[in-house]
Amino acid sequence: MSLRRQLSEGVSPEQVRSALTTVMRRMTEAPGMFDDQGWLRVGFYGHQPSIAESYISTGSCYLCSAALLPLGLPATDPFWAGPATPWTSKKIWSGEDAQPDHALPDKS
Repeated sequence: MSLRRQLSEGVSPEQVRSALTTVMRRMTEAPGMFDDQGWLRVGFYGHQPSIAESYISTGSCYLCSAALLPLGLPATDPFWAGPATPWTSKKIWSGEDAQPDHALPDKS
């Protein structure tokens, strides 16, 4: 949605970058996240094969690379150039009175 510039009102590109960066770092830096050949393994935090559904495979892990779509934004875009900004759950868990995020209405 950042790439399309269709974020919900009140959600900034900087928030999205900050949240995605935190999640990606946590996941990719987890012990056991990659096998001996460097391939991603199934799991949220390290290798967690029991969490997989029957249709999940190593290739499925790479479908998650859609989170990297903002790499298509120019370096000057607020997504990259803006200051780090707390995302909704971070605001809420720090005690801030934050507005909840909402699903976007279907425009089809």
